Amino acid sequence: MRLTESKLERELWLTYYASDSLGIGGRIRERYEDFVVIEISEEGLLASEVKSSEAEGKGEYIWAVIEKRGVDSITAARIIARKLGLHPRFVSIAGLKDTRAVAYQFICIKGAKLEDILKISSPSVRVIYALRRPFSLRPGMLYGNKFVITIRNPRLRGEELRERIKEITCEIKHFGGCPNYFGHQRFGTIRPNTHRVGYFLLRGMYEEAFEEVVTKIYDTENGEAVRARKFFAKTRDAEEALKIFPYTLHHERTLLRFISKHPGNYKDAFRALPVSIRRLYIGAYQAYLFNKSLSKRLARGLRIDRAYVGDLVAFYAGPGLRRKPVRVLLVTEDNIDEVNKLMRRGYYELVLNVFGYRTRLAKGIQGEIEQEILEEEGLTLGMFRVKHMPEVSSKGDIRRAAMMP
Repeated sequence: MRLTESKLERELWLTYYASDSLGIGGRIRERYEDFVVIEISEEGLLASEVKSSEAEGKGEYIWAVIEKRGVDSITAARIIARKLGLHPRFVSIAGLKDTRAVAYQFICIKGAKLEDILKISSPSVRVIYALRRPFSLRPGMLYGNKFVITIRNPRLRGEELRERIKEITCEIKHFGGCPNYFGHQRFGTIRPNTHRVGYFLLRGMYEEAFEEVVTKIYDTENGEAVRARKFFAKTRDAEEALKIFPYTLHHERTLLRFISKHPGNYKDAFRALPVSIRRLYIGAYQAYLFNKSLSKRLARGLRIDRAYVGDLVAFYAGPGLRRKPVRVLLVTEDNIDEVNKLMRRGYYELVLNVFGYRTRLAKGIQGEIEQEILEEEGLTLGMFRVKHMPEVSSKGDIRRAAMMP
């Protein structure tokens, strides 16, 4: 196990690597095609493998698969809405995908003709297939994502490269898998602050959340965005700021547009954002807390491929990509031997809490870690039932502690 050297990763509690060996070197994302993201539906269907012959079905909603490149998911949805003459609220997505990538993702449209949707094709967004369904696609309605990543110009070559990959793979397996952290994308790759916005929103600190979204400057931003943020921070003139804020900064522009008409009403300014985006901020804070819990577990020397008294484990069932947790069990002195035997056979997996108002805290050492985090953050589980903005409340979830390559 190796401690990260990255300051940002430490701040996001992406603290430990499973392997001790150095990597192979090289570069990723030199081209969009070097980073391919493919959504996996709840039924285990890969978005990139859906055939156009399946364009049928019934219902008022049209589900489509799009291929996007070089634009973020929200921009892609807006492009589709504009081409169809719809308000953006009639186009929904299940998840946000990387900008600098080729992504295949599911999208849902209401109020358009199927044949018009199938005609959409541009350098940044094209529709691959579409079918009707009787219900809408909502955020989070995914099993997960598949990634195809190309690494160019690795430092190692030939047999040395193969041996290093084999060595790292063996180390990961010996460690019990990779720590299943929420990665950089969940927090923002250019502005890694979605969890900070979630922290403020959860506590009803709307002005602080506004400042984090609109005025906080990060070193990785381009000059145009930095100038716009500095201008508003200095002048507090939202109407003038809208003239120079880049159109790609959708959330900032939405907040500024509202504040220009309703000065000081930061709470309702956030309500002008889609509820899916506000939930994303809360979810990012939950992800931050999960990472913190996992890192603190590893720091105490606890494994992620075996259970200790007080841990939570989940029984997974279903074929292939459709495997889902069907039962969560608290590990006790009475069942620990049987649980660990079943874990070795692949029936149970260690899970950690993603905090919410219905979370059942672990016991034992992991329970101590969770209580410690709640105290450090000044949190109670009841705070996730957000009374001042109920639509972003979260009951919580569980997540695998390890991911095996």
